[in-house]
Amino acid sequence: MRIDLQIDSAPLVLRLQNGQRRLAYAVVNAINNTAKRIQAVERRRVEEEFTIRKKEFIRRQAAVIKPFANVKQGRPYAEIGVGQKPRLLLSAFERGAERKPFTQGARRVAEPVVGGPARPRFTQPVPPELRIRKLRFDRTKTGRRRVGVTRTKTYLVPEVGIFQRVGPAATRLVYAFTRGKKLEPRLRFVATAKKESDRWFREEMEKEVLNTITRAKGRGL
Repeated sequence: MRIDLQIDSAPLVLRLQNGQRRLAYAVVNAINNTAKRIQAVERRRVEEEFTIRKKEFIRRQAAVIKPFANVKQGRPYAEIGVGQKPRLLLSAFERGAERKPFTQGARRVAEPVVGGPARPRFTQPVPPELRIRKLRFDRTKTGRRRVGVTRTKTYLVPEVGIFQRVGPAATRLVYAFTRGKKLEPRLRFVATAKKESDRWFREEMEKEVLNTITRAKGRGL
């Protein structure tokens, strides 16, 4: 025969000296510990779902805890969000969205051709000298962009792409201009956060309550 016994130890904390304050800190610690568990799972999910070229940067932006729960500031919750840095598309992969050009007024997206000079391999980042912002094409007196050759021997063909001269009569495609494409919702951060909080918060809360009681016993109730 098996007998399961569960004891809610939180009321014991309230009976300690400064019980309400001790319980408040236990709750806040449990919330923050659970948030860190959610953060770790969501970061792993990003690494599994995408090919990441700047791993540390993406890890920092994938699940940002800000703010943490805090007793002194009267904040009994923590918030986990996705980084909103310019040109970062993580939030779009949570809800699904159309990828639009970053340049205001542009109608197409410049995508580096895999195997070309801007992206020799899919896992490689674009070299600094071939980033779009570095390719400063000649402009007319009125400021309009003209098809011109840059120091990297690249030139722009409107509506088609950016090419690079590699010989007297040879060129290669560096960037192809494409229409914005649909980004599918692949991250499921909200569902992951709910699942992990349901899984871990109770355990973290029990752990913090027991730690509080243990510390109080060591100092005298």
